[in-house]
Formats: sequence, structure tokens, C-alpha cells
Amino acid sequence: MTEEIFDARVREMENRLYRTARALLPSDEDCADAIQNAVFAAWRRIGSLRDENLFGPWLIRILINCCRDVQRSRQQRKREVPLEDHPVPAPNQEQNLDLERALLLLPEKWRLPIVLHYLDGLTIEEAAKVLRLPATTVKGRVHQGLERLRVLLKEEEI
Repeated sequence: MTEEIFDARVREMENRLYRTARALLPSDEDCADAIQNAVFAAWRRIGSLRDENLFGPWLIRILINCCRDVQRSRQQRKREVPLEDHPVPAPNQEQNLDLERALLLLPEKWRLPIVLHYLDGLTIEEAAKVLRLPATTVKGRVHQGLERLRVLLKEEEI
């Protein structure tokens, strides 16, 4: 893969990369750091990509690992604040704000499969490969996460 093709593919995925990082990290700065680290790591390891058709899931997997590195470094410095305590940036629509707040309240094990499947558009099988979990586990986590989201959104209505 040439540098130009790599750059174009990464630019096509900018929104997906941000959504995935935001599902794991509390701040835009942390998301930007993780994305930058992931893109750099992917470029260094481009030779390990066996099938260019799997570039998207491969890069998302690298990003998830970079996000976890950022989380670990924050915890080591004792500056980690639970994700639920961070203010959510205000989107344009109030409904999206409720959904984003509810998503941030979900534990990562349910939040990440939902983001990968519904927001990034990956199939359950693709999300399972990215998360390195069986497809049935991812499907179950998506279902459980959606159930918890429904409860959280109903609580906010009251």
C-alpha cells in the first residue's frame, strides 16, 4: 500500500476513528492522541496487513489498543476521572445529547460493541474480529447494551 492510498483510507475513516476513540476516552485531547498514535503505528506495521480489504477493522483494532494505552497512562498518573463524571459536549440536537450521555454511562464492554456496530457500521462478525471476541458474545453485548440504553433513556425522560 502506498503512502497516498494509506492517507486516503485513513481520511475516509476519520469519523469512525473519532467515534470509536470517544467511546473509550473521556476527552477530545485523549482521542486525538490515541488516533494519532494509532495511525502512526498502523503506518509502521503496514507490512503486517495481509488483506487490504480488512484495513478498516485492522486500524480500529490498533486504535482500541492505543486508547487502552492512553487509559493506562492516565491511571498510572492518578489523574483518571471516571468517564461518567466528564461533561458531555453539547451536540446540536437534545435527543443526541440524551443518547450520548446514556452511551457514556454504559460500561465499555457494552458501549464499544454498540459504537462499532451501529455508529461505525460494522457487522457483528466484523466487530467480533476487531474486539477479538466470538460473534455470539458481541451480539449478546450489543443486545444487553441496547436494553440498558433503553432503561437509561427512560430514566432521563422522567
